[in-house]
Amino acid sequence: MPEQLTEDELAARSGVTVERIRELARLGILEPAEGTYARRDVMRVRVVADLDALGMPADALAGALASGHLSLGYLESAGRRHPRSERTFGEIAEQIDVPFATLERIYVAFGLPRPGRDENVREEDLEVLRVLPVLFGAGVDEGQVLRMARVWGDSARRVARYLPRYFHTAIEEQFRSRGLRDNAAYEAAIREVGLHIGRSGEDLLGWLFRRHSEVSITEHQFEHVETALEDAGVRRRPPRSVESIVFADLSGYTQLTERSGDEMAAEAALKLSQLASEVAAQHRGDVVKLLGDGVLLHFRDPGDAVRGSLDLVERASSHGLPPAHVGVNAGPMLYDQGDYFGRTVNVAARIASLAGAGQIYVGEGLDGSVPEEGFRLVDVGAFELKGIAQPVRIFEALRGIST
Repeated sequence: MPEQLTEDELAARSGVTVERIRELARLGILEPAEGTYARRDVMRVRVVADLDALGMPADALAGALASGHLSLGYLESAGRRHPRSERTFGEIAEQIDVPFATLERIYVAFGLPRPGRDENVREEDLEVLRVLPVLFGAGVDEGQVLRMARVWGDSARRVARYLPRYFHTAIEEQFRSRGLRDNAAYEAAIREVGLHIGRSGEDLLGWLFRRHSEVSITEHQFEHVETALEDAGVRRRPPRSVESIVFADLSGYTQLTERSGDEMAAEAALKLSQLASEVAAQHRGDVVKLLGDGVLLHFRDPGDAVRGSLDLVERASSHGLPPAHVGVNAGPMLYDQGDYFGRTVNVAARIASLAGAGQIYVGEGLDGSVPEEGFRLVDVGAFELKGIAQPVRIFEALRGIST
């Protein structure tokens, strides 16, 4: 790319009209030198276009730039775009023998903008798109691919949206506290921190995925080994215990928010997630998802679910949390897109709402089906639960030995 660009070249590379380039120059957003523009102006024009699409007009930007309250320096990196290939989505769809409508649905499932048939595909997208004919060729249907895309898209989007907020509250704030105005603090944070950590967010995500994959793949491989040994008559597969689900909520969370503010409530939610992760690790469980003032956990063994719930309730105060109340249930459930569904899960949620502060209510699916080791179950009666056809007998889990 030449060092300097003509007016026409800048318009073409940044995807706007020549008239728009002239308008930005008139506003002082662009500063041509002898009728030509610097390469960095491509990113500047793209940034202005992105901000305009969000409702930020160029004349307002020009005013803030002129007053010294705004600098586009830190924004120009956002104008960088991965290069486009010479092939369109329509051409790629034909090449990999996947209907263009399917590509549209997959991009939407990932949470990305719906592609246009005549839109040129990014170079970085090509490797991902080449995976699709492999999956479809193996007999994987579109619905299964869309499920995978939604799980990946939701997870990556959550991380991507969190990181800028973290940078703003945890890192930029250190510079604002020194008396710098907002934009100056942001630029200083980028210069002194952001440029040094570079792509650490992407690296961290890749590292964490590899670490979690090691555990999950090993568990999956173990199941196949068990099947092979059983088929060979070498070792019978041990009987599997019924799976269990746990809903844990904080009592008085709404009142905490009203009394102490959103920041304190958010801190309580963070402490709950940390406690839940500790309990899950110690009792062979998994944190399925966080629910603000609650958490959903899964345990393969119902006994572990009860013992983990007892630990969670007992340790809540030591973590600076309000009392927790818990619902536990065991039985068949459906696992899909990283979550659990079905009657067993619904009952656990309902009985959690019945439990008082510090109480653990257990569904009838656990009674008599799991050795009461380190705890006992006390019958508290049958209850009508919203959305559940028949009354459900509920037990309270307590420390101690059954009598």
